[in-house]
Amino acid sequence: MVEGLVEEVVGEMAGETALDLYAGVGLFSLPLAKRFGKVTAVESNPSAVHDLQYNAAEHGVEVEAQRMQAEQYLGGLTAAPEVIVADPPRSGLGKNVTKHLARLKAPKLVLVSCDPATLARDLGALTAAGYGLKRMTVVDLFPQTFHVEVVAELGLG
Repeated sequence: MVEGLVEEVVGEMAGETALDLYAGVGLFSLPLAKRFGKVTAVESNPSAVHDLQYNAAEHGVEVEAQRMQAEQYLGGLTAAPEVIVADPPRSGLGKNVTKHLARLKAPKLVLVSCDPATLARDLGALTAAGYGLKRMTVVDLFPQTFHVEVVAELGLG
């Protein structure tokens, strides 16, 4: 089931630069690193960053891990990567992160959400900033419960 989620997020993407926000232990960072020249993973939890670095080494891929809040990292960026993947907590991206994403104008955003209500809020802010919803998929990782993951792919224009 998790493989299905990873495939929905990463799919056939490839390029030079990718950014994984709320990266955890590298669920999306590791497959992205096989398809992109440079992958930066941003995660605030020190244990998760340690495990991400271990997982990258075990899988023979290079991922630049940044231990900080997504908002802080995005605030320091002046140029957007080709793709930004974000899998925020249930509370969603929030106003400040969506403002940074709107400012950066990455050509492709892929949002993963476990809460359709906060995803709708974040999508509203991003579509108002010029992004269009290209694809949305529901992935049932927890059968026989009401919990689902939603993958939303956005592009400019």
